Amino acid sequence: MAVRWARWIDHLPLWIVLGATVSTGLYEPGELVVMALPLLVALAVEGLRWDVGRHHRWLEIGALLFFLGDLALGRGLYAVAIHTLFLLAGVRLVLPREATQRRQLLLIGFLLFLTTAIGTTDITFLAWTLAWACGATLSLLQLTWEPSASLRRGSRSHPPYALVPAWVGAALLFGTVFFLLLPRLSLGLRAGLLPGASRSFGKAGLGDRLDLAGGGPIEPNPEVAVRIAPPQGIDPTGDPGWAQGLGLLRGITLEATQGQRWEPGATPSYAFAPAWNTSSRRAEFLFYPSPQGLLALPSGLVRLEPADPLIARGPGASYRWRYQRARSVPVTVTWNAALPELREPWLSPRRAELLTRLEPAHEAARRASLRLAPGIQPTPQLAQTLESALRRFRYTLDNPSGQAPNPLEDFLERTQAGHCEYFASAMALMLRARGVPARVVNGYRLGPWIPEGGYFRVSQNEAHSWVEHWHEGRWWTSDPTPHGPVASVGGSQGLRAYERWLDALRYRWDRHVVRFSDDDQQLGLTWIQGRLQGWEWHWKAPSKTWSWTLGLAAFAWLLWRNRARWHRRPEGPGRIRALRPLLACTHRTVAVEPGDTARSWLLRLGALRPERLGELRLLADAVDAEAYGPGAAAATTLAKAEAAAWRGWNPVEPSSS
Repeated sequence: MAVRWARWIDHLPLWIVLGATVSTGLYEPGELVVMALPLLVALAVEGLRWDVGRHHRWLEIGALLFFLGDLALGRGLYAVAIHTLFLLAGVRLVLPREATQRRQLLLIGFLLFLTTAIGTTDITFLAWTLAWACGATLSLLQLTWEPSASLRRGSRSHPPYALVPAWVGAALLFGTVFFLLLPRLSLGLRAGLLPGASRSFGKAGLGDRLDLAGGGPIEPNPEVAVRIAPPQGIDPTGDPGWAQGLGLLRGITLEATQGQRWEPGATPSYAFAPAWNTSSRRAEFLFYPSPQGLLALPSGLVRLEPADPLIARGPGASYRWRYQRARSVPVTVTWNAALPELREPWLSPRRAELLTRLEPAHEAARRASLRLAPGIQPTPQLAQTLESALRRFRYTLDNPSGQAPNPLEDFLERTQAGHCEYFASAMALMLRARGVPARVVNGYRLGPWIPEGGYFRVSQNEAHSWVEHWHEGRWWTSDPTPHGPVASVGGSQGLRAYERWLDALRYRWDRHVVRFSDDDQQLGLTWIQGRLQGWEWHWKAPSKTWSWTLGLAAFAWLLWRNRARWHRRPEGPGRIRALRPLLACTHRTVAVEPGDTARSWLLRLGALRPERLGELRLLADAVDAEAYGPGAAAATTLAKAEAAAWRGWNPVEPSSS
């Protein structure tokens, strides 16, 4: 059985690596096909027992040509290295392999797993890590067991596969202890940012630009952007007013237009609000890596902690990371929803001209503004009327106007269907056509409340665009997009129970494992120290009766445990320490009879299994040498080997070598 499955064990670690690679979501489907194809071919060759060893030169030349061609495509050295390692693994699997080549396969699998591990910190990758440890342990066990098993005579025993989970569990336990005690070391590597890894083009997500032209359908993107955890003891389901100001999380304002494209303008930087009163709210925002590094924040922002040197102010009144983040970063945010979103008491003539500018490509917005709100002057009623009119359009991610020569005109006059960027862009331009300064804001809607974890979950699917228009010295918010799956404080926005539990588990994994730091170590040690210092010994001495009873019971137990020392050891094989493992394996098959010597007992064993008679005679000679001369080491070695040959032998079945 062990020999039959040994050739398949070599495939196992590489398939585990492929599964781990797929789970990270860092690679495009085409790249995954390139990785999986060599392993699939190797499985077919192994199953059909084809002998391709005589073609090894052609296979090696083909691998070299693939490497050069992949490099010439300009995919980047990182992607080329991954593809080449998978190809070499497949070539090595289809060729005849000895112990050296099998160790090479294990090394290739380790390198591939290492390059995958640096690109993710998700808790699901822990399962792949344990699976990889089990697969690699099986391979190493098979490699070390086969040479020793081939030297033994008689029936061939199997490797102790059942011990693999125990070994991996012990390694996990030691790793956990070292993780808790040793200082943190974070390389901050992320394979998704390296050349050749997948990109999020065509998927939902927050961007720092807006372009209506040339876009196809938008795919859902469940990747988490930020998790918002209220302070301890606050439950927004019981106090919905606490989440006021979190409905729309501002990312960046877009003021300058170039045809169908919106870009950040020279928006002034705004200082934090100086007021911090009882109306202020405070929460931990756990931001996850994004290509733009934008921070989506609530209106009425009062304070960010830490503000410097990690966070910088960028164009479009945005806040960004100064350096690209590879891991999630917590930021304590304080806001006051009663404050205006951005205080700008007046607009310079130059900014007013920018915020009311229309281009020839925007004439459809002028016509739509006059058609949807005829005769209404530039007052708050104008914005409300246009907002209500646009909400009668249809929301869709299919983007039916994306390929039109003028997407804005096609959206307003033909399809009347699109996603939030079309609605926000159309309303901002319609307000500008009536002389109202307006701009587009990119950010997020508030995601669902996860009661299992106690936080709001905002994914890239909640990326959103809306409008800000200027009136009487401040900016007012309008959201013309029809109501979609907007999160509510008490709802879960369609998330099933197991999805919420899994997301809560990932949040705790990120908080207590990925972000585990030296400060957490100090807090843990302080907690243990406080517990030890506050612990008092409360123990009452037992009565004399109980003391005598317990003492006598302990003495009786010690006598029973050491009863063999009080009796003279019987004559025969039991007196020889080296034979005790063999006696334990055969005491039910051939019991030691009175007057048996070691040699007579061993020869009776040989009568049951004639194929072992030669080994048993050698063992008898070694036992005699131990009794009458310096042969103890040889007797012990032979007896252990013989015990292994007898272990699991059933005397009912005929013996077989």
